[in-house]
Amino acid sequence: MTATVRAAGGGDAPVLAGLHVASWRSAYRGILSDAFLARDVESERAAFWNARMAAWNPARSFAEIAEIDGAPVAFACVMRDAEPAYGALLDNLHVLPDRRGTGLGRRLLAGAAAWVARHFPGTPLHLTVYEANEGARAFYRRMGGTESAPFDGYGYDGRTHRERRFTWAEPGNVR
Repeated sequence: MTATVRAAGGGDAPVLAGLHVASWRSAYRGILSDAFLARDVESERAAFWNARMAAWNPARSFAEIAEIDGAPVAFACVMRDAEPAYGALLDNLHVLPDRRGTGLGRRLLAGAAAWVARHFPGTPLHLTVYEANEGARAFYRRMGGTESAPFDGYGYDGRTHRERRFTWAEPGNVR
């Protein structure tokens, strides 16, 4: 398996939404409500990505898609200005369930972190993770992220969920 990684552009909103939905349906089963994952997630993520990519600013945002044999299998997205109090936001890092554990997440996270370090020196990288998402939390710990205490956060299914924030004070050190 050889993956190629390319920059995402405005026309990739459907690709990003599809990857996002597939990842959430796997990773968030038992975290987000079954009703949301079964019905609402597709339209919600399509609207989200259509709006985001329509307003895309590559000087302040970063997104890459990993492909295998031309088929998209993973992506990462960073928004520099989404939560400036914490640094650049790794808003999304998703790998299709059957491609997890292949190094794609590590590769995309390292690329996103390098972009932050290169374009915004001294800016930390951070993300939030549902506390119940043990697999993601273990991955981010392995990648050197510093994990916060739990806090209440908003769930896309309209419920409150416990979350953790992971921070990389020096994103250039993520490998």
